Amino acid sequence: MSQKATTSLNRRLLPRRRTASLGWALVVLLALAIPVLLLERTGVLSGLPVLHALSLATGLIALSLLVAAFLLPSRVRTLTTQLGIERVLRAHRALAIGTGVIVLAHLVFAVAHSPKGLALLDLRDAPPRVWFALTATVSLLAIVGLAWTRRRRRPRYEGWRLSHVILANVVVLATAMHVWLLDDLVNNALVLLWFSVLALVIVGLWVYRWWWRPRRQRQNAYLIDEIRQHPDSSATLVLHADGHDGVPFRPGQFAFLKIGSSPHVFEEHPFTIASAATEPWRKEFTIKALGDFSELVSGMRAGRRVYLDGPHGSFTVDGLASEAIVLIAGGVGITPMLSMVRTLAERRDERPIVLFVAGRTADDLLHRERLDGVVHDLDLHIVEILEEPPERWDGEVGWLNRPMLKRHLPARRRKLRIDYFICGPGPMVAAVTRTLEGLGVRNSRIHTELFDVV
Repeated sequence: MSQKATTSLNRRLLPRRRTASLGWALVVLLALAIPVLLLERTGVLSGLPVLHALSLATGLIALSLLVAAFLLPSRVRTLTTQLGIERVLRAHRALAIGTGVIVLAHLVFAVAHSPKGLALLDLRDAPPRVWFALTATVSLLAIVGLAWTRRRRRPRYEGWRLSHVILANVVVLATAMHVWLLDDLVNNALVLLWFSVLALVIVGLWVYRWWWRPRRQRQNAYLIDEIRQHPDSSATLVLHADGHDGVPFRPGQFAFLKIGSSPHVFEEHPFTIASAATEPWRKEFTIKALGDFSELVSGMRAGRRVYLDGPHGSFTVDGLASEAIVLIAGGVGITPMLSMVRTLAERRDERPIVLFVAGRTADDLLHRERLDGVVHDLDLHIVEILEEPPERWDGEVGWLNRPMLKRHLPARRRKLRIDYFICGPGPMVAAVTRTLEGLGVRNSRIHTELFDVV
């Protein structure tokens, strides 16, 4: 791909990202505004005591926001590829917390309005709508609490994901039943129509996420070509398309890898695609031995069929009007950079590229043998940084800091449009981001990818 073609591609992708951002903002605005407008225009709240009116309004708003929150993790590719997985996760968490606050407000208003007071919550003689309300509230608080304490508890990915999916579905279903049993709301034709729209959206998302996407994955299955074991305890999984032309992706994106007889298996794990995007029929994943699943992958044999859910993510050099590129990787965070560098080499990209690779020991430098064939095809400068270097080490030593960045960044960086890509553990990403901002780099030019639950 020529430099002119790359520029053309970037010009096409930039408007899509802006449109996705505006579209998502509109979804949240509608989820807030439509319940309020419906209740006001239909007169449902007219003549009701203030506390009763507030309890109905907060209940319908909470349901609408829950549907918006349900949309985000459903892997709608317009969202995951244009907004990026980090923004999707942040928005999902913010909506969950905000909805939890509104649900608690709804509960307070309902108890304050009821002549029974706190006795309204006595489940011994409570009607079904109260049971559903408390089930939804407890499940939502459990989701928020588990997410809030996850970094400290460090649960297994499979267990955390299973509990999250079950609780999320319980919240949505219990909330829907609670609203359905509130005659004050569903007796109005327009409010009932809105409730029906929300229900259809939930059903549509469930079908899309758990039936349509696995069906597509079955049609686009991959076979294992080989598994290369490396001295650094990592393995490279090489796949090729099974009877199709391959699923296109952009350099830096990731996919969920599924191992099993069917794409409907629940267990899956996200891995960044490390191969060049110019060969969609062939995909490589560099996997560090960090748990049971990665060890299972290392033990698989050639010829086995696997399924990929993806690509996802907006952590990519495509779609940006860059004059130079700086890549900063910590540990296994090198994997998206491998795809970017390989793709740029295949495209004969002429822009200057600086690649910082940081690790604790030399075993953490996963890029060396993987980039040997492309280093001379690019204007590429590689900077290696180790905390515990071996003898006769001529790279940088310590943590990536401001003096190191200033030594190796392009000399004309203030006059060039440079995009900075940072991938690695959360503390490392946060520290490097602050350092770049201290050097005068605009936040819009800093792109990050964290190792986090997806």
